[in-house]
Amino acid sequence: MDLQLLHRAATAYYLDDLRQAEIAERLGVSRPTVSKLLTEARRIGLVRFEVLDIEDADRADLEARLQDLLGLTAVRVAPGDQTQRGFRGLGDLLAEELETIALRRDDVLLVSSGQTTYSVSGMNCLPRLPGVLVAPAVGGQQETDPAFQTNEIVRRFSDRTGSIPRFIFAPALPSPDLWASLQTDPSFQAITDLWARARAMIVGIGAPHGQRESLTSVVPREDPSLERAAGDICLHFFDADGAPVGFPGAERMVRPPAELLRSVPSLIALAAGSVKAPSILAGARAGLFTTLITDVAAAEAVLARAAADR
Repeated sequence: MDLQLLHRAATAYYLDDLRQAEIAERLGVSRPTVSKLLTEARRIGLVRFEVLDIEDADRADLEARLQDLLGLTAVRVAPGDQTQRGFRGLGDLLAEELETIALRRDDVLLVSSGQTTYSVSGMNCLPRLPGVLVAPAVGGQQETDPAFQTNEIVRRFSDRTGSIPRFIFAPALPSPDLWASLQTDPSFQAITDLWARARAMIVGIGAPHGQRESLTSVVPREDPSLERAAGDICLHFFDADGAPVGFPGAERMVRPPAELLRSVPSLIALAAGSVKAPSILAGARAGLFTTLITDVAAAEAVLARAAADR
């Protein structure tokens, strides 16, 4: 739609308080067209609404206490329980963190899968990242759930930030024959080369295995070895002490090695809701992230759980 027309309709409705019928007459269009113009103006971010949060906790204090407890480079806490708010607060803080990192042309940013990363990947608040290369950190080409279709997450993120997408053409858990073939495939090697160059990475923190509502289809959910998994990051499962938890086929998972994850300068983990408290603690013990972006619900639960464990 014509941006000037969108702007005139939005200005008349939201700033001048005109009724849609009056706007239709002014613009020489039908009333249903005015409704479509206003909807499109909101969709593309020309019109934005902001509902301010009521401060329910001292977030600066929570950030400082969590940073000290977990031994992280940085912690940022969004208001309330972000699972009830579409993770909007996490997206806002991620945008600020990416601005702080100041990625430049040809820098590599990796993105993992999961409901949280999928949700924030399409948010209007994300900063422009021209020339930055964005690549998937795990396979997932065959997934039907978009939250685990990492190429789709990369595409959404790149559309919002103006970055350059790179895609991976492999499932999260290939067969032994396909795994062997991938080791000599040029397109796969191009992705693993990007993994080694990553300056920053965005990951979600999976909930304890028994409490997960969703999981990539290739992980054997019923395998007893996973019962002790306190969470996962980039499909690296770990127990409450941060020790690795394996399962059949884990050696063929398409993901960067844990040692490589620990070498990424800025590894930003996203997690919301009190259910993630044990996963955040265990992930920090595993050393699989440097920066945590979370919410008040999770932050308070982490601190309470750590106090109870003393």
